[in-house]
Amino acid sequence: MDTKAFKDMMSKWASGVAIVTTADDGNLYGITVSSFISLTVAPPSILISIDKSSPIVNAIKKARRFALTILRDDQTEVSKTFASHNINKFDNIEKSMYEGLPYIDGLVTMFVELKDTKEAYDHVLFMGDVIDGHTGEGRPLLYWNRDYRAF
Repeated sequence: MDTKAFKDMMSKWASGVAIVTTADDGNLYGITVSSFISLTVAPPSILISIDKSSPIVNAIKKARRFALTILRDDQTEVSKTFASHNINKFDNIEKSMYEGLPYIDGLVTMFVELKDTKEAYDHVLFMGDVIDGHTGEGRPLLYWNRDYRAF
């Protein structure tokens, strides 16, 4: 399968937009993700997929926990910031802390304890139990056909 054709096909899948954040040795890490699923209800768990080359991969492995925030439709700039290669992603973003774990308030925030990792091609799958979280107000930020959307 041609890579461009595959990307064109996948661009037709509408998905929510989330960011994953963690901390390791005093450094804060964050990345925008769209590869995220609810894994099980009992225990409540999720799975995220991140490119192996991202600096957050080793940080999550070391910290053994991360936060996942589902973004609201007014948080396009937050998504773009965390999708960038800028290493100072938290500089102009209002963040909160949960037991030393940085997070951005959004539509939903989950605090996750890492349980397992699996390498899959050029990505790492992180599976973890949701140990706490909260729900905010608003509507979800969507990504479809290579652009941000809203309901």
